Amino acid sequence: MTRRERTPLLLLWFFLGLLPLLVRPLWEPDEGRYAEIPREMLATGDWLTPHLNGVLYFEKPPLQYWLSALSMKLFGVNGAAARLPLALASGLMIWAAWRLAKRLGARDPLWAPYLAATGLLAFLVGQLLTLDALFSAFLVAAIAAFVEAVARRREGEPSLAWTLLTFLLLAGAMLTKGLAEVILTGGILLFSMAFAWKETQLRWAVIRTALDPLGWLLYLVLVVPWFWAVNQANPGHAQFFFIHEHFTRFLTHEHARQGSNNWLLDKLYFIGILALGLLPWVSATVIGVKRSWTFLKGRGPQSQDHLARWIVGITVLAFLWPLVFFSISGSKLPPYILPAIVPLASLACAFERDGEERLGLRRMGKELILLGVIFLLAAALFRKDLGGFGWILALGAGFAGLGFWAHHPKGLTALRMKVALGTVLWLLIVAAQAAAGPGKSVLDLVRKSPANAQWISYGTYFQGLPFYARTRTVVVAGTGELEYGSQRLPDAARWFNEHPAVLGAMADRMKVEDPSRPVLVMAKAASWEQLNADERARWEEVARNPAAVVARRR
Repeated sequence: MTRRERTPLLLLWFFLGLLPLLVRPLWEPDEGRYAEIPREMLATGDWLTPHLNGVLYFEKPPLQYWLSALSMKLFGVNGAAARLPLALASGLMIWAAWRLAKRLGARDPLWAPYLAATGLLAFLVGQLLTLDALFSAFLVAAIAAFVEAVARRREGEPSLAWTLLTFLLLAGAMLTKGLAEVILTGGILLFSMAFAWKETQLRWAVIRTALDPLGWLLYLVLVVPWFWAVNQANPGHAQFFFIHEHFTRFLTHEHARQGSNNWLLDKLYFIGILALGLLPWVSATVIGVKRSWTFLKGRGPQSQDHLARWIVGITVLAFLWPLVFFSISGSKLPPYILPAIVPLASLACAFERDGEERLGLRRMGKELILLGVIFLLAAALFRKDLGGFGWILALGAGFAGLGFWAHHPKGLTALRMKVALGTVLWLLIVAAQAAAGPGKSVLDLVRKSPANAQWISYGTYFQGLPFYARTRTVVVAGTGELEYGSQRLPDAARWFNEHPAVLGAMADRMKVEDPSRPVLVMAKAASWEQLNADERARWEEVARNPAAVVARRR
């Protein structure tokens, strides 16, 4: 990587990958969950077994928890520190897009990471403290490293470092989200053999890289110890993690995460997510995919180059196989399709032709105008119910204005376009916080409450409550995903009860047990309104936001 390449990539990472992580509180529910688990690791000193609100939490492996815990140990227990592992994710994603585009022969591979980082889905998910961004980044970076290792091995150059990097990244993906890494990378590599089979040297380069003994030794040394140790310390972990959290999720709708109750719409769910999430680069990626297909069918001038054909083929598979796999799955959420973004961006750049810049800019301009219209319509239709109306209006105007400029690009250079789109995306951060933030974060509610309070979470489990209150909470009528862990507590009845009517009795018991600390409830707004008048009279309201009410037991 030359200095000319490194500087813009670092600037892209700093302004759109790092700084957005520092500017808002944690949102419910996911960010609270994935910040609280590492906070409890720090508080208890138990870095082996993940806990959430004091109970066993086996849904995911620990790597991102460890990274967040280390970050909070260095920078303090706060939302920004908890999110810092996402800066690693954005860095890996940017590198992988550049590396793939460069190996694909793109005229300007620096555009690939910009496309990947500024698409709507990747930009938004890259700021949310979930496991999807880091998992996807490890996955696509591993594919990029594998491509480099195979290419170098086939060309007779040293490839061991790239091979070991591949397995290191795959281990990172496995320790972030589990078996999805094996299924996704296994499918991509297996199907890519169809593009390598005709040339013996290339075929063996793929096989030897995929089966490299030193690579597998590194992978197993990194992955196996935690899975073995956590199951030894907590018998039953393996069954819950590998069976319930993988096969049950994939084969059933137990978690109620299907894209739609309509079978056809459910299977097309991620097509719709990509159509929206790739904006403003939908047309560029569609054209890249079409030209990739033409290339693979042997109609392009370089399509008889077996190595080039394999690299294009595995890049196509790197977006196609996750799309197929997650479309078949019974469990769907928008971030699951994130691994498809980098391959699509790399193909879009690789197959852009000389002289198409102005036409591509016009296509992008139309998509930006569409985004602007969507936000302006949202501001108009939901003005009464929408917080941050002015920010939403400014956001819509920003997207539309940039779109018109791209459509009539007088004085619009590549640098100005990048800066302008980055500025509008920063406006999106501010607008999202203004519109959704007040009901998505419990930080302000906790700040308005006594610091030494005992807490009850009522109607749902507010994930951010124990993080910001720095204490375990009693949960009434909201156990949800904590059920597995709560069933293994010797004193489960003290901390969990699914009957709404016991709220008052639980609060009174807590007052008797520790009279020096006030008892507060954070209640789901709808559940609070359903309480009978006599019960609500026993509480003094302290604070509220659109989603929750905080009250103190009288």
